[in-house]
Amino acid sequence: MTQHQLDERGNYMRVRAIMTPVKELTVLKPSDSAKKAIELIEENGFLSLPVTENKKFIGFLSKQFIYDMFFKSDQTDLRGFLKKPVSDFIHNKVAPVTPDLLIEEAAEIFFKDKLRFIPVVGDGEEFLGIVTQNALFGILTKIYGLHDPKISILTDDFKGVLTKIAETISKNGGNITNIALLDTEVMGIQEISIRLEGADIDKIVKKLEEKGFKVREYMK
Repeated sequence: MTQHQLDERGNYMRVRAIMTPVKELTVLKPSDSAKKAIELIEENGFLSLPVTENKKFIGFLSKQFIYDMFFKSDQTDLRGFLKKPVSDFIHNKVAPVTPDLLIEEAAEIFFKDKLRFIPVVGDGEEFLGIVTQNALFGILTKIYGLHDPKISILTDDFKGVLTKIAETISKNGGNITNIALLDTEVMGIQEISIRLEGADIDKIVKKLEEKGFKVREYMK
């Protein structure tokens, strides 16, 4: 079964919704020294930093990797070693993604490749920003969180019924906080999982059923 996260307009959620834009990032240039890289990493409490050149992402660098390289070398002068340029240490070149990537596809990349962040690029491979584990897990926790009541409705016409469902919930004092769409892979049936707030959830469920919606599950 496949599941897709939706925004408040019923559109599938894309990476752009949780991306940290490049203007908010600290980035390294290949010509920066390893010493400068370590200072920036330590000053900002990062684990690693992206490396860019001519507005393009070319890799990332971590403090641990620099020190690992020093201890594996036959050099004893750390101060001199840290004068080397960042270009000598760039590693683990991560394949970038586009802003249109679905967030569940980004989650699959994180789980499969065990990355700290995923670079996001636009037209001409211009570096736009990154998606971090924290941003991804934050939105997934919000979507799948257990704080709000949950109503699951079965339908074979998602686009046709979503507006009616939202109107019914709103008219009866409810507020939708999250929506997820689940393909049951059975005869075209889809499951709409709704997280919502409201003073009388029982009333909302009753009204939905009166409107002919098939409420499969209801959790307060």
